[in-house]
Amino acid sequence: MSFHEIRSVAMIKQILIVDDEPMVRMGIAKLVRQCNPDFRAGVAANGVEALEQIARQRPDIMLTDIRMPKMDGLALCKQIHEMKVNIPIVVISGYDDFAYAQKCLTYGVKEYLLKPVTEHELYPVLNKLLVQQDVQAPFSFYKMEEWLERVEAAIMTANFETLAGLLQSWIQEEMTEGSQVDQWERVLTDGMKILVKKLNNHGFATFTANVSPEQFNTIACASQYLQTELFSLYNQLFQWRGGNQKSLFEEAKSYIDEHISEELSLEEVADKMGLAPTYFSYIFKKMTNQTFVQYRMHKRIELAKRLLEMPHYKVVDVGVTIGYQNYPYFTKIFKKVTGCSPTEYRSMLGIK
Repeated sequence: MSFHEIRSVAMIKQILIVDDEPMVRMGIAKLVRQCNPDFRAGVAANGVEALEQIARQRPDIMLTDIRMPKMDGLALCKQIHEMKVNIPIVVISGYDDFAYAQKCLTYGVKEYLLKPVTEHELYPVLNKLLVQQDVQAPFSFYKMEEWLERVEAAIMTANFETLAGLLQSWIQEEMTEGSQVDQWERVLTDGMKILVKKLNNHGFATFTANVSPEQFNTIACASQYLQTELFSLYNQLFQWRGGNQKSLFEEAKSYIDEHISEELSLEEVADKMGLAPTYFSYIFKKMTNQTFVQYRMHKRIELAKRLLEMPHYKVVDVGVTIGYQNYPYFTKIFKKVTGCSPTEYRSMLGIK
């Protein structure tokens, strides 16, 4: 493999080297830099440090050892696989670890090299992986345009269930099937620009979107950006049509408080508010920083504490009054929220 062949693959490339032995890290880093002056070698002593670096800047290739403290190579490969970050991984380890290293193949490891690795073994692997990385399948903008038209229709008809479904389908079908994370900053920001233009062409309201997100390091970041922007556009139409999230939220809270001892479901409250359950759940958590279930549980325990402060109330009756028919379950929930049992709480108040 000649220098010019390697150089033609790509210009600046980030190579992350993960190994707990300092001399080995330095040796492989030196080989990487000698391979191409445009290669940047980052190093980490274990899987935990590697994940921290990946969160800051996604490398183009990762070279990792197997046996390391804190987090070994197998656990690291598993984490990266679950994060759905498309990083080509090369395991560089000793002969004794070969059977162990084979397990990494289930997590997308591309190559396995034995220590001590030489330039004649490493350079062809780097070249092959970088060539594969640069030759990506063309992205279908036609497919995205078709999807954007359906999103536009869902927003304009205030159909939040459909919008949430379209979001999920795009994340599951398009963003996690071999996609390169680097693509998504351009694809999604361009897509949001197109969508905002389509919505504004209706002439009903002026829509805006954040078209300059931070760099996406993971599919999760890209997915979160897409969800935030789509829900924001939906909210803008909701506000323009006279919706008032705050008064709606206060009305929902009042309804929950009035029926706190009943088996009240999120779907029932959403129906009373005239909203789709998915959208109501999103708005409720945004306004309270709690899920519907968490809010109901804390309100019930607040009421239980007030009742326990009244000596004539039996502890068992308090649980039933706030909606917990099962006394052991009531005790468990009360202790989870307050740190003590109902009986202990009453004792602290000096009530027997």
